[in-house]
Amino acid sequence: MIRDLEVSQPDPSEVADVCIVGAGAAGIVIAVELIRQGKRVVLLEGGGADVEERSQETYRSEVVGNIHRGVHTGRFRAKGGTTTRWGGQILEFEYLDFIQRPWIAESGWPFSKDELRPYYERALELEGLGGVIRKDESVWRKIGVEPPSFDGLHSYFSRWCPEPSFARLHRAVLEENASLVVWLHANAVEMIFHADRMIGVRCRTLTGVEATFRASRFVFCLGAIESSRFFLQPSAAGFPWNRSGLLGRHFQDHIDVNAAEIEPIDSEGFHRIFDNIFREGFKYHPKLRLSSSIQQERRTLNVAATMSFISNADEALGRLKETAKKILRGRVREVAFADVVFVVKNLPLLVRQTLRYAIQNRAYNPSDAAITLRVHCEQQPDSTSSITLSDERDALGLYRTRLDWQISDKELAAIREYVLIAQCSLAGIARVIPDPDLVAGKPEFRAKCDDSNHHMGGMRMAVDPEDGVVDPNLRLHGTANIYVCSGAVFPTSSFSNPTHTVLALAVRLADHLAGDLG
Repeated sequence: MIRDLEVSQPDPSEVADVCIVGAGAAGIVIAVELIRQGKRVVLLEGGGADVEERSQETYRSEVVGNIHRGVHTGRFRAKGGTTTRWGGQILEFEYLDFIQRPWIAESGWPFSKDELRPYYERALELEGLGGVIRKDESVWRKIGVEPPSFDGLHSYFSRWCPEPSFARLHRAVLEENASLVVWLHANAVEMIFHADRMIGVRCRTLTGVEATFRASRFVFCLGAIESSRFFLQPSAAGFPWNRSGLLGRHFQDHIDVNAAEIEPIDSEGFHRIFDNIFREGFKYHPKLRLSSSIQQERRTLNVAATMSFISNADEALGRLKETAKKILRGRVREVAFADVVFVVKNLPLLVRQTLRYAIQNRAYNPSDAAITLRVHCEQQPDSTSSITLSDERDALGLYRTRLDWQISDKELAAIREYVLIAQCSLAGIARVIPDPDLVAGKPEFRAKCDDSNHHMGGMRMAVDPEDGVVDPNLRLHGTANIYVCSGAVFPTSSFSNPTHTVLALAVRLADHLAGDLG
């Protein structure tokens, strides 16, 4: 059931089993899993059914470190959260990402990857990827291509959600399940306590309406930046979860940068390895990561890259793809007459694209496409890279975010190491021409580095309250019934897109809550 706090009020006597704050990917997945286990859930969303400018304005932040675009362009306050705008790329973290690495300060999770393996598997079904091919080798076999092998680099695939929007993917549960109430425009502004237990969360709309929601357990799924911002507010000061002083510290993103130009020597062989694969309704995107042995041998961060194809036809291809997706997903009403005209005008391009897809199960990349090596680099946890509060308040009365994102020399060195290895490893099929500023170590290269909309850190997970903000079960240290589930809890960030790992943690947390509630 979906209700709107701007037009109706909750029953003040109602107490849910679990109140989830934030209806993005993590919040929706936890709600779905808890309902399956017979729990009563209230799910609070600060935005509306769709993205609204007035709700987005609450995310306006002060950026004082390196330029960080994602703080403004990579967060969406609406039902479905950022899944309403993302591509839907899914990746696991690697085994090495979870262990303590002596060459990386503050590394190490409080459990190994083995702890998350069953939850990664369950998360696939909740992402609409239940039928996806699990093993990379099996994907290659399906298309009759030998798995590629490169010295120092490991070939792998990311998988993409057929329906990226979790609001659409889980629409039936969100709208029709009697055990779930979703409240729109319910912005959390204050926690209400009795001793060490939270008993309610006070919410406020942008029109000034207030209400308090009560529950036995509370889970905050606000995203990494907003999670730190909320718990840093003066109304939350003095509570025990920040004994470590680490709240808002160790903010991380993935450095995203075109680090080299690529000139194929064997064009057919190159495209056979690096063009996207489509099989039985699922998309597989080939990438290359630094091997674990090289990371340990050279004491470097985790780095990966993708081949980025840039063509004059990109805009047209993108529009054709979006129109096709709408039709294939049964959203024909969203196809405008102008889209139909555009398809007709670009019929030759559509035919080439369709033939490559239908006959070879591959993406079509035009022959004139320029190719760059787009690198994604892990960041070392750095306490100076931080989320704090600015002096300005938003329309809800909450202090805005001040973001200080840092890029260290260690990260630039890891990118350079990766590119030089790729230059040797790919020599048989392509010339890799590194960015000269990268090779020379010039400061100009740092200015070319972008963020990835992959916000992590700020509420790191640790067994000891002196070392983190939440415990291994994602419960806020020093509290009895408050949990956080977002990239904020990551001690380290890998190179992998974080959502799949967040959702594995979400499924794990749902099991913990259900067991705790009995």
